[in-house]
Amino acid sequence: MLTLNACATHGPLGNEVIDHAFELNKGEFDGTAGVERVQILDFLYGNPDGYALKNPDNYRERGECVQGYGHGNLGITRKDLKIFYVKWFDKVTGQVHEVTLDLLKKLPKDFSGKHRFFASFKQGQLYVYVVTPERRLESELPNGPEASDYLRTITIYPE
Repeated sequence: MLTLNACATHGPLGNEVIDHAFELNKGEFDGTAGVERVQILDFLYGNPDGYALKNPDNYRERGECVQGYGHGNLGITRKDLKIFYVKWFDKVTGQVHEVTLDLLKKLPKDFSGKHRFFASFKQGQLYVYVVTPERRLESELPNGPEASDYLRTITIYPE
């Protein structure tokens, strides 16, 4: 699991670079290691018309997709944090699903290089989290990936 800290550099409004960790994990995140229930068909994180992490062209040309993707210290400008799109095949149900999230609406206003974007699956369902740098209160239940259950984690999908 990718757990790198990052920072932000400032520029003109919207050009602030959010240097953070991103992870798209096809496996179960609740301790069921090695589960191969989903096949990722395509993904994009960022700006479809600008800078984005996406399925590499050499994979796309072969009709394939990277099956897990982690990137630490991802330098992406705030204005390019537009969407998260993922399309996947559930091997158990035989269904294809796709989700597009509007990151401009979903990411917390204070999203910075100290946050981590984490997407994974549980029983074929997509879950997307923002792991904050803040410690979780003892009165709060853990949420999201087990490795960061001591941190406050926000579920941005499903709602």
